[in-house]
Amino acid sequence: MDPLRFSACVAAGLLAFLVLVARRPGWVIRFPRTVLALLAAVSLAAGAALVRLEPPGLDLVLDPSTEPLLPLGDPDTAAYRQAVVDFGDDEVFVIAMRTDGLFVPEQLEALERVGDRLSRLEGVRSVTSLARVTHFRFEPDEGAIEVRPFLDGIPRDAASLDELRRRALADPVYRQTLVSQDARTAALNVSFRDMTDAEFIAADLDGRIREILADESRAGRRFHVSGRPHVKSRMYHTMVDDLGRLIPLAVGVVAAVLLLVSGTARGVVLPLATVGAAVLWAFGAMAFLERPLTVLSVLLAPTLVAVGSVYGVHVVSRYEEEVRLGGERSRVVLRSLEGLVDPVLISGLTTVIGFGALMLTDIPAVFEVGAFSVLGVASVTLISLAGIPAALALLPLPAGAAGAPRSRLALAARLDRALDAGLGAVSRLACRFPGAVIGASALATAASLVAIPQIAIDTDYLSYFDEQAEVRRDFDAINRLLAGTVPLFVVVDAGRPGGLRDPGLLGALEELERRIDALPGVSRTLSFLDTMRVLNRAIEGGDPAAERVPDSRGAIAEILFLIPKPELARFATVDHSRANLVVRTGEVGSAAMRRLTGRIQALLDGDLLPASATARVTGNAVLLNRAADGVARGQPRSLGLAALAIFALLAVGLRSLRLGLVAMVPNAVPVIVFYGLLGSGAAALSLPTSLIGSVALGVAIDSTAHFLVRYRAERRAGATPEAAALACGRQVGRPIAVAALMLTLGFLSVAFSHFETLREFGWLSATTMVVCCLGDLLLLPALLVRLRL
Repeated sequence: MDPLRFSACVAAGLLAFLVLVARRPGWVIRFPRTVLALLAAVSLAAGAALVRLEPPGLDLVLDPSTEPLLPLGDPDTAAYRQAVVDFGDDEVFVIAMRTDGLFVPEQLEALERVGDRLSRLEGVRSVTSLARVTHFRFEPDEGAIEVRPFLDGIPRDAASLDELRRRALADPVYRQTLVSQDARTAALNVSFRDMTDAEFIAADLDGRIREILADESRAGRRFHVSGRPHVKSRMYHTMVDDLGRLIPLAVGVVAAVLLLVSGTARGVVLPLATVGAAVLWAFGAMAFLERPLTVLSVLLAPTLVAVGSVYGVHVVSRYEEEVRLGGERSRVVLRSLEGLVDPVLISGLTTVIGFGALMLTDIPAVFEVGAFSVLGVASVTLISLAGIPAALALLPLPAGAAGAPRSRLALAARLDRALDAGLGAVSRLACRFPGAVIGASALATAASLVAIPQIAIDTDYLSYFDEQAEVRRDFDAINRLLAGTVPLFVVVDAGRPGGLRDPGLLGALEELERRIDALPGVSRTLSFLDTMRVLNRAIEGGDPAAERVPDSRGAIAEILFLIPKPELARFATVDHSRANLVVRTGEVGSAAMRRLTGRIQALLDGDLLPASATARVTGNAVLLNRAADGVARGQPRSLGLAALAIFALLAVGLRSLRLGLVAMVPNAVPVIVFYGLLGSGAAALSLPTSLIGSVALGVAIDSTAHFLVRYRAERRAGATPEAAALACGRQVGRPIAVAALMLTLGFLSVAFSHFETLREFGWLSATTMVVCCLGDLLLLPALLVRLRL
């Protein structure tokens, strides 16, 4: 089933239940066991979809590939897939054997031995190195072309070793792809049989290869590994580690905050049980739909824990307030629920809109984060309004005079008094100096708006890892020592079968290759032209002057048919109508890749090629760069639509157009400040950080709704704007501050991820939540007082 259709159906069911609770809150109190039984049944169904019995484990699949990050409907996708069909994939897996000197018997034996051990691994198709490559050479004694392994026996004498070194460095086919220019590093290029990413990871080929390399490492010999299969393997294992780290950390942080601010068992258990059930429902839906976890949806659980626990805080806080007023148990819970229906519904729906804005994208991973977050938020809203009151209706009232709870931690009580004092001071500041508060907010907003145009848009698979991670260090080492491990395809269509036999076209390809080689960021270009030149020299009796592309169709055709088919297949189609220039680069980040592909495309758009030929640059890295462009284009649209929808909902929910407009101000400011931080260089706008704006806009409204619902009630009771704002600061300020603390620490827990971009998401989200809290506790009351609403 399509995730959008499924989420829409489930959300509609949850909404219907929510409407029922809102219209008949007394039913929750009258039939608490039935309500809890229904919620438990849904949880069991979600658990059944999520848990696998044979073998025991979770029925969730992790997808570490780039495919979910690539935009749907991109016209370049078809070109890329056709290039893969024609020339094979761009799954480069490179091992660099770095030595003090390669051309000595010990190191050449190691190179040969490592290649043999790797080739015996099940799943490895071939290993190419100096020890395992075919060499073409004219043999004057026999007057024939010799086709034999380059390393046909390891010489022992210095003269033979020097000659071997000279031949290796002189061969253009081997330059930087099999041997470094300083003759200290050799490459082993590994290709694998056709298999899915899941099969590659299940076979642990990357781990087994690294075990062989660790066994072969010595003083004076070390290995570096890079390439997309290796990065995907490291991505997978890092995702597994993050899931085991971030979810318990987020739960632990939220539990600690709940314990400190509530000091009661129900104040901890009920909010945690609520978010636990919501997370279970969301992940159960993912398992049911057979949707894999991506590097972005790893954020789903800690985000739901942070956001969802806030709802439980408001419910329990309102309940404790009603307890102090006294009354029979069911009546206390009913009063609490009746007072919470409007703000919780508004909060839930606005948060759903915020996350739903993420679905206005053509990037599958972002869409799915939005879809399943919508499901999770709808679930936590329902459970907060139905499950927590039902549980409270079955629990005895806290002991104490007038129902005042006494069974609180002493530390929690002291923190409570300190929090009340601080909130009182903040409320008085907002009411006494509203103009200064509004002015300071305006200055911060203006500074952020000035910085926003400087935002750097950058997303890249490798940049998820920080620069000190082993995978990045190995990547940089291979780029420095050999050709870069990021391949781009420059596909040239001659326009007709046999077109690649045209000397004029091949001359143009030579010039194109030369110019691309000279571009900044290009490590090496590869094509069949290198092999053609070497073969032509061999045919011409080894004459160095003959190391060139032949100038006749017949000679070109003869050499094309001499090149071994497996080698030619990567660079030319069988009918010789399309050629592939493989551009190897070490550029990291979509910004750098955008510059490089722009330079290449500028060459292709020039007049180098004949009019009958066409060319385009493509590759997985190019498509991922397009995802970054999609992020940039989608931000204004998704935020604008979300803001309009939230404003309409607030205006209707608060029954006031003016209050709806005022409510948007303290929630727009944090979003603008967030983008201002990006513009000031705090981080790049990447796929993870692109989620923050919509999430913050939806989440921040939660506290604003609670404040304004209470403020409106105080004003209707006859209070002045100042008195109403001060009362709200005392009564609603505490759950707002607690919610902000949980959101801040909950998001901050993501900063402990092993991924650099997720760490940026964590601390930027936490910072934005702090600004949201200041907006609700300072800017909002200042606006209400200043405008005399």
